[in-house]
Amino acid sequence: MPTKLSGLLFGCLSLLLACSAALAQVPPAITLKPKDSSSAQTTSLATRNQAGVIVLVDGNASLTQSGVGSRQAKVGDIVSEGDLLISGKNGEVHVQMQDSGFLLLRPNSRIQIVKYRADGGDDDGAVFRLVTGGLRSITGWIGKFNSRDYRIQTPNATVGIRGTDHETRYIPEGSSEGEPGTYDRVFVGQTSVETSTEKTAIAPNQAGFVPLRREGPRLLAAIPGFFRPGPHEAEINKKHAEIQQLIDQRREDRRKVIAEKRATLEAARTKAKQLLEQNKAAAELTRQTAREQRSGAQAKWEALQRDVKAAEELHQDIQEKRKALEADIKSSLITRPELRDRRKALQEKDKALAQMLESIKQRRKTLLEATDGKIDERFDAAQERQKAMRDQLLDAREKRKSLEEERESTTEEMKALRQQENKRYLDELKKDRTGGDESPAKK
Repeated sequence: MPTKLSGLLFGCLSLLLACSAALAQVPPAITLKPKDSSSAQTTSLATRNQAGVIVLVDGNASLTQSGVGSRQAKVGDIVSEGDLLISGKNGEVHVQMQDSGFLLLRPNSRIQIVKYRADGGDDDGAVFRLVTGGLRSITGWIGKFNSRDYRIQTPNATVGIRGTDHETRYIPEGSSEGEPGTYDRVFVGQTSVETSTEKTAIAPNQAGFVPLRREGPRLLAAIPGFFRPGPHEAEINKKHAEIQQLIDQRREDRRKVIAEKRATLEAARTKAKQLLEQNKAAAELTRQTAREQRSGAQAKWEALQRDVKAAEELHQDIQEKRKALEADIKSSLITRPELRDRRKALQEKDKALAQMLESIKQRRKTLLEATDGKIDERFDAAQERQKAMRDQLLDAREKRKSLEEERESTTEEMKALRQQENKRYLDELKKDRTGGDESPAKK
């Protein structure tokens, strides 16, 4: 009998450990494969604000992109925030900007797109850093609606604008081209050249200058000779009027595209938030259920422990009474009727003990089965949650892929439109040349 009780007690302890393990079980974590470096690099480039598309490259020119490096610039290349454009000795680069504006990088020039945003909103803006050389800029809707946030920086000055067509030039010290400093010539509209302390406005057909020496900005008596027209100047001179006709419609089109993308992203964020809240609620319900199950299991275990202890005490009492009876029989100190009564009492206690042991055995079996069932349920639930999370991640990836494909499609469409515009631009330029049109200098 002691052996049976010891085995039963050991089994109950095993049961408690099993219950604890079941209640503490945590579903396995989902591991995701990291993106390879090329994919991460593509994503980085895709998320930067696009400033424009190169529509013409004459001579040598290079494009340096953050995280990618420098390469030969070519028609169709997208120029984004942080990029650096460099033209060679006889190079010239034309860039069609997102806000319908236009940039012309003169030979031997270097410019960086510091900031650019053209979503059609009040936070649109553009900041260019002209390191050296010349840059002609015909502004689009940023210059028309957000002129305060459009500027060209040089090493010693800042050029601000009011929706305009102008050309900025920076001559470094030691150059034979002219006096070192920042120059700005206005074709249409108005600009200003300024330092930290002074500012000078420049009207059409005027040029301003900020020398490298400690002098303030001033207007020049005549436009310097280095502001000479390039090979494509006739076509560039028509750009301002063309751009003004397109600005409002293109800005509205851009606003619609951005609004649709934001709506899609907001819907995705809302759904993700809802899923997160649902997961939190499900997790809390699971924890609450686990706490209740743990409490119930603990109560049953404690009751089982009490019954096992009672069974041990009853068994001990039976053993002691049986020994006492055997001693009385040997010493002949007991009568036959008393012997019969005491044996009958022992039999009843044996029967009661047997019933207690059977009850403990059945309850132990029930608890083990219930524990095993809970483990299976938790495992199945964990598997279901893991599958649901995988499905959600796959769905999110598909949506992101769809957005990236849409972005690439939009970029390709823009590229095709720019190429068509470039072809028309070159055809008209060729027609102008063969037709004997007057040059800008004669005009």
